[in-house]
Amino acid sequence: MTMDFFEATQETARNLNPTDRKLFDYVVKNMREVKGMSIQKFAASQFLSTTTIFRFARKLGFSGYADFIDSLLITLHNQQHTNLPTVVVSQGYSEEYLKNTMEAIRVMSPNRTAEVMAKLMENPSIYILADDNTHVIGQYCERLFIGLGFHAYFPETPYQMQNLVNRVRSEDMIIALSFQGKDVVLIDFIERVYLKARPYLLSVTRADNNTLESLSDCNFYVFADEIRMKSMDLTSNVAMLMIVELLVYEYIAKTNVTLLTNR
Repeated sequence: MTMDFFEATQETARNLNPTDRKLFDYVVKNMREVKGMSIQKFAASQFLSTTTIFRFARKLGFSGYADFIDSLLITLHNQQHTNLPTVVVSQGYSEEYLKNTMEAIRVMSPNRTAEVMAKLMENPSIYILADDNTHVIGQYCERLFIGLGFHAYFPETPYQMQNLVNRVRSEDMIIALSFQGKDVVLIDFIERVYLKARPYLLSVTRADNNTLESLSDCNFYVFADEIRMKSMDLTSNVAMLMIVELLVYEYIAKTNVTLLTNR
């Protein structure tokens, strides 16, 4: 029986080589497009042979390309947006909630994490950006990095953010938090900074090809059911918070290893 894509690849995705990992990331971020592609079209979009794509599907644990596509269809069906009353009364929502948050952690690339650690070891000044829905996480992120000894700053208002444009240097780091990845204020700030300097940009967004992700040096993506009630956006940001904390814990672990080695 065909399974949900992420459930089916829970174990196999950990052992992919760099080339297959890029394919996996592409599928996750473009699932709606890939589900309608023939193996020939998918292969052509990646400039690969159909044999390579077939082997990729088998490496993930699928019996073939058709089984791979079926899993994407099942996943997209299960992730359809719903309104709050339906979600809350659903007996299975707690399981989906946990699955979404854990999936964001499971697909964190070790190579990307190592890249972020290398940048943090350079002791950059850190500027944290967040949209309205991730504002609290931005505040918490600032507190975490200040606690680690970094010069970290989270602008509370768009006015404060725009005053930073000329302060950000190429050796600095920007952390941008936005589920949609399309916040106009954040994008405008980053593009204006890029005209003067090229800091390292780490973003955390949902898994699709959004503007913020395309501007980033490193992107970690999160999964969540988008929940809206009247004018309120109640989409969970727990997975985003978990990613930030895990990066902090990884840095602490790396720093401790360095200190022990130097003794």
